[in-house]
Amino acid sequence: MKRREFLATGAATLGTAIAGCASGEGLGYDIAMVSNAFVPGNTSPVPEDAPEWVPSEDPTLEVRIGDTIIWENTDSRIHTVTAATVDHEEAEAMLGTDEGDEGHHETGPTLPSAGTFFASGDFDDELTAVESFFENVSGGGAIPPGKQYAHTFHTPGWYHYYCIPHETAGMMGNVHVLDV
Repeated sequence: MKRREFLATGAATLGTAIAGCASGEGLGYDIAMVSNAFVPGNTSPVPEDAPEWVPSEDPTLEVRIGDTIIWENTDSRIHTVTAATVDHEEAEAMLGTDEGDEGHHETGPTLPSAGTFFASGDFDDELTAVESFFENVSGGGAIPPGKQYAHTFHTPGWYHYYCIPHETAGMMGNVHVLDV
């Protein structure tokens, strides 16, 4: 089993095991951030017609246009929420992804349209978010334990996101925004 598959499987198993405790249901958030995992209160399977870059092993939250999603750091470490974009391969290199590692995606993730990027810290793009995290002592865009990050989705489509310091450990997720 490849390292990323192993880590993703482990994160998914951990997420399922603690979903009842950390799902956010009735707690004021939609997705809990726990040790190397995003744990949505409700997960949806990734359909076969999803874009090839959408990782089916990552937890997926299905929402509607106009929904605001709240991530809460329920862990004791800092985390981030950062949308993956066509620049993700370059961002992974900045994160120290092993050379020769096949990467998480067959092709780079794309956002549904211009202006749909999101990241804790309100950065304009993925590379700036990653650079800022490593250049700032407090970690640019870091969400401290007990704090939240919210984003409202206005455009339908698929969004893949990750935690900058824990992406290489498999802390990734998907949001599927439905046009209904």
